[in-house]
Amino acid sequence: MSSSNSGRARVVLGFIYSLTSSVVIAQEAVTPLPPVVVTATRGPLDVARAGSAIDVVTHDDIERLGATSLRDALQAVPGLYIHDGGGAGSTSNVTLRASNPGQTLVLMDGVRIGDPTGTDGAFDFGTLALGDIERIEVLRGPQSALYGSDAMGGVVQIITRKGEGPPRKSVAIEGGAYGTLRTRASISGGADTVSYAFSVDALHSDGFPRYGYRANHPVFLLDGVTPLPAAPGGDATNRAGVSGRVSYKLGEATEVEVGFSGSSNRLSIDNPYVFAPSDVFSPFNASKESSGQAYAKVVNHAFDGRLTNQLTLFGGALDRVIAQTESCPEDYVSNCWTNYRGVRVGAEYQGDLKLGGLGQLTFGLRNETERAFFSHDLPLNLGGGHVADFSGQQTTNSVFGLYQFTLFDRLDLSLAGREDSVVEGRSFLTGRATAAWRLNDSGTKLRASLGSGAKIPTLYQRYSVYGDPTLKPEENVGVDAGVDQSLFNDRLRLSASVFSNSYRNLIGFNSAVFDPGTGAFTAPGCAPAQQMTGCYYNVGRATTRGVEFSATADIVPEEWRATASYTYMDAINKITSQGLMQQPRHKAVGSLVYTGVPKLRLEGRMTVVGGVIDFGSTAPVRLPAYYRLDAYANYRLDDHVTLFARLENLTDARYVEIYNYGVAGRSLYAGLKVDW
Repeated sequence: MSSSNSGRARVVLGFIYSLTSSVVIAQEAVTPLPPVVVTATRGPLDVARAGSAIDVVTHDDIERLGATSLRDALQAVPGLYIHDGGGAGSTSNVTLRASNPGQTLVLMDGVRIGDPTGTDGAFDFGTLALGDIERIEVLRGPQSALYGSDAMGGVVQIITRKGEGPPRKSVAIEGGAYGTLRTRASISGGADTVSYAFSVDALHSDGFPRYGYRANHPVFLLDGVTPLPAAPGGDATNRAGVSGRVSYKLGEATEVEVGFSGSSNRLSIDNPYVFAPSDVFSPFNASKESSGQAYAKVVNHAFDGRLTNQLTLFGGALDRVIAQTESCPEDYVSNCWTNYRGVRVGAEYQGDLKLGGLGQLTFGLRNETERAFFSHDLPLNLGGGHVADFSGQQTTNSVFGLYQFTLFDRLDLSLAGREDSVVEGRSFLTGRATAAWRLNDSGTKLRASLGSGAKIPTLYQRYSVYGDPTLKPEENVGVDAGVDQSLFNDRLRLSASVFSNSYRNLIGFNSAVFDPGTGAFTAPGCAPAQQMTGCYYNVGRATTRGVEFSATADIVPEEWRATASYTYMDAINKITSQGLMQQPRHKAVGSLVYTGVPKLRLEGRMTVVGGVIDFGSTAPVRLPAYYRLDAYANYRLDDHVTLFARLENLTDARYVEIYNYGVAGRSLYAGLKVDW
């Protein structure tokens, strides 16, 4: 970014920051909060009683934004940062409060989703079709005492729609820039004993050459001197998804529910190893991924509803193939196709015991097994055939408990503890305590939480050629405190949080280095077989501290609403004393919404992100700050038809979120939705 652009970004950041210091803060996509959430306590909870920081993106928020990915839906949540590698379908990772992507747990309808084959196990938000989502709950801070491994930065739970009442049907279609076409359809309904909800979602985009597209700096390939060959065209994306949820009441006390979701993602990725158009390498890598998960749940209410028993069986699978060439030449010097397969299966029991005036006790057991398998196919000159790289499996047994109670009719407290034990691996204990003090007369809630988190080493970190089966879990301890305030008959809603986290035993990679004295590569601390490859090891320590603001102000009721959110983050690697990678110090989102004309809604939004340290070709690089403007419009023709449009990146800002991978320029999309 030029110095002038950098200066403008700082000015805009200051403007947004000043808003957060006065009356116009927050972002409509996350406020006002709905009255009940489930992620904070593993069951229904009035949000006014939650001691943890939690935000919710509703179905209506997603619809109004015309969101085509979870990235669009979650962008404005305080403490949450999303970055992707170049347009629709590309890898998109989420971090909460500067945790690593793999340290954020992602659930769908209470079931863990993710990639058992991933290096750090992070969930790729770019591969998931939105479908018919009821809401998304974002719970910040360490939550392993409730959910086990990975919940170090927090939990993102995607909750799909549960059918009720007469049949509801919906069809939507939209198109726009970069040859984008999206279609989606859903149907839901229910009666006294049965409910159902099904949805399909499909997206095609011609895309753009992701590597180096509109980059604000010269882009070179890995040899350091050869410029990128002329782009042969866009990097196409084809993504489709399906989801369903059916429940049946067996009587007054028992209900059975079955849910499933699946997605398929096909995309082309620029191959930066191409040194010339005539090279035997293809100008594209082709990635093909299919994944699916399903669960079956039985809920029983016993002893006049005082005890609720819930048993869930779940499973999921992922299959990914990355092809480095469209066809494998005989003189190719490496593998042509790499195959990844992962499976996660398990069972969980949860009991909720109501103790009357003494509160509620939640307790449970969980068993989960993960499997991963890597292989590659060789070219003919290397003998061809299918070669297994590694396979691994780990089983985790868990026990957990949560006690909630209220004092003085306004102080809500909770205490939670959990033990996770990995078969033939390490065990870990985690805990959490929360408090919420409701001052109802003044519209004030004071809240605080203290918790610990942990993450089990992934199968790749334990069993690949670089792995160590004895790795310890990553661990952290976090504390936060905040205040939620409602003023002027709820026309102004403010929220502020401060937090601090300390991480230890972070898993890093010990690279092999060339020793001129011996003329060989060595990796001190690694096993003898890893002296030329390097290995994973527990070494990292880090601290993250920050402040989060959010609010919304109804300037003119039913006509003008001003909103914004702001996050300040100080994230330090304690080993290098440098900032953590891919974590901006500042992030702000502000919007102005107009609804003064019947059936019309207009919104302008500004997003500001501070500079980020990223992985460069040979050394860390600093990506400059940026800002972008977006506009959204919805017009309801009648009770059944809605027209919508959005104009993204109005100023055609040039920036990158991952080094050398560009983002879309000015883009217009429009469509219509029919409900009946």
